[in-house]
Amino acid sequence: MRIFILVLGLVAMVLGPALAASYDSPKALLQSIYASYDSKEFPEDQEEIYSQRMKDLMAADRARTPEGEIGALDFDPFINGQDYELTELVIGEPVIDGDTASSQVTFKNFEDPIGLSITMVKEADGWKVDDVQSTVGEFQWKLSDVLTTPPEEDTEPADAIAPTGETAPPEGIAPSEEVAPPAASVSN
Repeated sequence: MRIFILVLGLVAMVLGPALAASYDSPKALLQSIYASYDSKEFPEDQEEIYSQRMKDLMAADRARTPEGEIGALDFDPFINGQDYELTELVIGEPVIDGDTASSQVTFKNFEDPIGLSITMVKEADGWKVDDVQSTVGEFQWKLSDVLTTPPEEDTEPADAIAPTGETAPPEGIAPSEEVAPPAASVSN
């Protein structure tokens, strides 16, 4: 009997995290995600809510990010920011089509209106987030695009900022030359 209880305990320890991450409906997945912001208790493995496709995109982003640097994803896609004070949260009823679903989520974050379209897929261990897209605001994005778009090259010339932090002189004028201000015109 003791061995049975020990084995049962070990199975529970191994399967517990997997069962905790299993969502039987898209709505349950979204409710769990946003409940974390209310309780301020987030899963230890925050990638557990993502589809395998999204996990692969995140892993590729980490692999190409230099050590000590922040990858392409430098904000929380579920709140469209880094800090949060969520109000007026509305999780729309998911539209399910076979093993895919989508839902609109709206809320205010520090009084800024936020709208997200969240797509989900059903995998062997339940519903998972497959993409997140902002739908409101001046800067709209799609998570899969953020993770796959290479960083933009720095287009500003290296000598545009002088070492002192002052702007470099216009082209054709040596740094040691002084440029007299234009003479003021006086009207009588």
